[in-house]
Parts: sequence; C-alpha cells; structure tokens
Amino acid sequence: MKLFLVRHGETKENEAGIMMGHHHGILTEKGKVQAKETALLLKDRKFDHIYSSDLNRCVDTAEIIKEFHPDTPLTFTKELRERNLGILQGQKAKEVDWTRMTGDVLGQGKPEGGESIVELKARVMDFIRQLYEQHLNDSILLVTHNGWIKQIISHFSGTNSADVPKVGNAEIIQVDVGPNLSGKIL
Repeated sequence: MKLFLVRHGETKENEAGIMMGHHHGILTEKGKVQAKETALLLKDRKFDHIYSSDLNRCVDTAEIIKEFHPDTPLTFTKELRERNLGILQGQKAKEVDWTRMTGDVLGQGKPEGGESIVELKARVMDFIRQLYEQHLNDSILLVTHNGWIKQIISHFSGTNSADVPKVGNAEIIQVDVGPNLSGKIL
C-alpha cells in the first residue's frame, strides 16, 4: 500500500501557539494557500481513497485537495484525529506546566482526560493495519495532524517519536507499507 500523508494547513491557533488536540481549529489565509499548493502538487496522483481527520482544520484541507480528485471517495474519521490533550487543549504550549505529566519519559504520561503518546501510537498503528487489510495494493491519501504523522515516521524509521521533527503545515510524507506493517518512508 502506498500512503501519502498530509498535515492540515496552518491554523489561527498554530499562529498563536495554542495546542488544539481534538479542538477543530480554523485555517488561516496562509493555511488555505498551503492546502491549495499541496493540492496542486498531488493533482496528477491517482488515489483509490482519501481519508481525513474529522476535525475542521483537516476537513477544510482535504476538501481543497479533493477538488482535483472529484471521483475519489473521501471519508472523514475520528481515528485520524490529533492526540487528545485533555485539559491542555486550547492552552498556549509555552504556558503549560509539563511537569504535571508524570511518566512521560516513556511516552506514557498524559494530561487529565487526554491520551499518552503510547496510546496515540497504538491508535495510529491500528488504523494503518486496518487500512492495509482493506487497501493492500492501493494508493491512499491521509489528511491528518503533526502528532499523528510523527507516529508513522517513528514506526517506519525506527526512531522515538520525540526525536521526529515537527511536520510542516500541508507537508507531504510518502510511505510504502508492506506485510506486518513493514515498510519505508520515501
């Protein structure tokens, strides 16, 4: 299976340094331009299916990309959502007391009502496993979030997700997925 991963365009909240998690977010004008530029880069690719996070920042990005793929099915799913940051959602990252998340050295710490990195990675890899079973020989586009994509990069590169650099807004990452979730980033 060939995966094309796209992070949503820039949001007003990204600009303000606000951690969104499961909040929707609003694309900036720059974010809309980024999505359009990515759509143009992908316009000649054939996708068998497009999946997108159901959060507005991804929905809006996916719909801009889909303009060039009118016959490709598009499915919105909560499985592609960013990490649930619980009580930290909507707060500015630089103002958060990260020491309140005990155990985070191994990715197991989590904010109250939220999700740990370990839980996020399990959710991400479960979704990829299901996709692989459904779309073995297909080319799939996923429109999702920084933290979600970092888990994919971490898995296929064999690195800790904390060591994976931030994925840029509307950036495209390509991955070949093989049996038993083997594969490589292209």
